[in-house]
Amino acid sequence: MTKVIIIHGKNTNPSEKWYPWLKQKLEEKNTRCIAPKLPNPEDPNINDWINEIIKTKPNNETILIGHSRGGVAILRWLEKLPKGEKVKQVILVATNAGNSEKRNKTENNKGFFTREGYDFEKIKSHCDNFVVIHSKDDKWVPFSSGEENAKGLGAKFKIYENKGHFGIKESPKITEVLEEILE
Repeated sequence: MTKVIIIHGKNTNPSEKWYPWLKQKLEEKNTRCIAPKLPNPEDPNINDWINEIIKTKPNNETILIGHSRGGVAILRWLEKLPKGEKVKQVILVATNAGNSEKRNKTENNKGFFTREGYDFEKIKSHCDNFVVIHSKDDKWVPFSSGEENAKGLGAKFKIYENKGHFGIKESPKITEVLEEILE
């Protein structure tokens, strides 16, 4: 049975933005949905966030949806996953590139970013179905991050012109995209 795990971004929690809307929509379709509250969202540490993903017990029937820094946590978790383990799908919404040289220098790192960036080959060994959703006018995560992630993952790339960082509660911008993907 499919399980969806929503990993929120930095400076937020599962009760904000579009996360509660999506959880409710999925549960109405009898899809199990978990949206963990990640520790210290104002100043997150990658290992703490990865531990929370582990607690949700993702498996080959799991769809992981990560927004912004939450998407980074999913990708870093996939890099550490043992050989042979897979998840069903990963959907990245406005997710940062993994390269420390390309990130906003005013924000903390704490393991989210490295000079080398993501190990896309290792990540792809744990999932065959990636979707990257990004808007060209995102003020927080540059569009080039979406391009880099989509290319590196061989992902379906959903490009928007004026959807920002996909941050509002019941955003028809994100809901139409996710409904199409999750049907």
